[in-house]
Amino acid sequence: MSRQITIAEIKSNPYFWHMYLKWFRGFDDKNEINLDEAMEVIDIDQNQSHQYEEDFFSDINDENIKFIDEELSENMSIYIEFQGNEIVFFLNEIYIGNLGGHFEAWFFTWKELLAFEKYPPLFLLLLPMVGVEREQVEEAKEFITMQLQAIPSFEKEATYIAYCIVNGLMIDEPFFEQQDIGIINQQNHSVRNVEKYPDYKQDATVVNIALSKFVKSP
Repeated sequence: MSRQITIAEIKSNPYFWHMYLKWFRGFDDKNEINLDEAMEVIDIDQNQSHQYEEDFFSDINDENIKFIDEELSENMSIYIEFQGNEIVFFLNEIYIGNLGGHFEAWFFTWKELLAFEKYPPLFLLLLPMVGVEREQVEEAKEFITMQLQAIPSFEKEATYIAYCIVNGLMIDEPFFEQQDIGIINQQNHSVRNVEKYPDYKQDATVVNIALSKFVKSP
């Protein structure tokens, strides 16, 4: 039987975030290690964290999933599905990307992601779906550091983990506006790259309208 994960049970749960962040594509380029290895610096009981992760995914299968489902407003809802080998993201029931072996990410602009700040901890939940452009790197590091510092056990290493995360969020191809569609990009592995993935064009157009309203809302 599928089960909904509530915001209350994960918001200040260091074991959930320790598990979740390890799915990100981040890395420490100086020490040449991926984010899951870099996360070992977090002052947390590693055995207990491993047990939490095992328990979280132990009963997940094709008929039994765990999910987060949040309706933020009349025009905006978020659905995140935890499957055995990937985490899948939907905005207004439209697929926007996934974390896993065949990941698709870099969907949100930095400005769009910031609009979710007022719904903690959705900012961190949606963080792996953002594309950070070069001129936004320092701002992103500072902001993500502040978000991580609010998680128990993450305070001391928040700056380092934020640095690793941003390394995996940077994009080479900036977002731009295209007539009749809205904001798109030319980044590989992005649902908003409608030139390479034309099947996503209609969905991108619909989502762009919703996001534009959401970003402008008070």
